[in-house]
Amino acid sequence: MPAVPRKPKPPSCDDCYFRKNLLCALELEEPCTTFRPNRPEGLVPPRQPVLLMRPPRWATPPAPGLAAIPLAGERT
Repeated sequence: MPAVPRKPKPPSCDDCYFRKNLLCALELEEPCTTFRPNRPEGLVPPRQPVLLMRPPRWATPPAPGLAAIPLAGERT
């Protein structure tokens, strides 16, 4: 019979880095929003979403008359 994968147990305050290192002053029934797993490598920041750069939705056309003015050091 194949092994059935177990459902991971939900985190508890006892699994929190701050609680394990006596840095937590809260007495809650469930983990708070600052919960961080207590890992051997120490405090690990949460993963941040990847910032994707998008092209601009529109390009601003140059003002009339400015396109004919040469820039400094530019030859006409």
